[in-house]
Amino acid sequence: MSIKLLDRSWPVSEIYWNLQQHPEFWDEHTSRTSHPSSPHYGLSDIWARFGPPSAAETGVPHESVWYPSAEVLGIKPLVGLLMNCVDGKELGGVLITKIPPGKEVRPHTDPGWHARYYEKYAVQITSAPGQKFCFEDAELESRPGDVYWFDNQYLHWVVNPTPYERITMIVCIRGGN
Repeated sequence: MSIKLLDRSWPVSEIYWNLQQHPEFWDEHTSRTSHPSSPHYGLSDIWARFGPPSAAETGVPHESVWYPSAEVLGIKPLVGLLMNCVDGKELGGVLITKIPPGKEVRPHTDPGWHARYYEKYAVQITSAPGQKFCFEDAELESRPGDVYWFDNQYLHWVVNPTPYERITMIVCIRGGN
């Protein structure tokens, strides 16, 4: 299995409005999105929790820490709720991604220590009908408030052919269900 919807209707509207009020956090760190060969090229990220920026580039083991954006955006309570729901033992990175209208994440697998060490969970902050998280054997058209698990070791991509941005909070947890 590569992707699984876990729950619906999580409270994401406050986070969405906080993101609208704080555009300064987008693209503080661009190691995933700035190089034309990256599958995430041209998209936007907020790193809410991770190691030092060099850890993303080198892929070395590290202990993740909260970045200032996490407090301002008010994501910690929702991350804590997710940790409890999946019986998480260790919290890794927390990344918020934005795919603009008509853009996509190109097909890829995620390499590196962090991608292999943690399970990946997503909380859909905003989306529109027609956008999809895709794998060769499955796809998920998520709605705002959906929570799902995915395995980034399989080839995956995200399409957003809609006129609306797609914002997802990715939470990396070890020891989940």
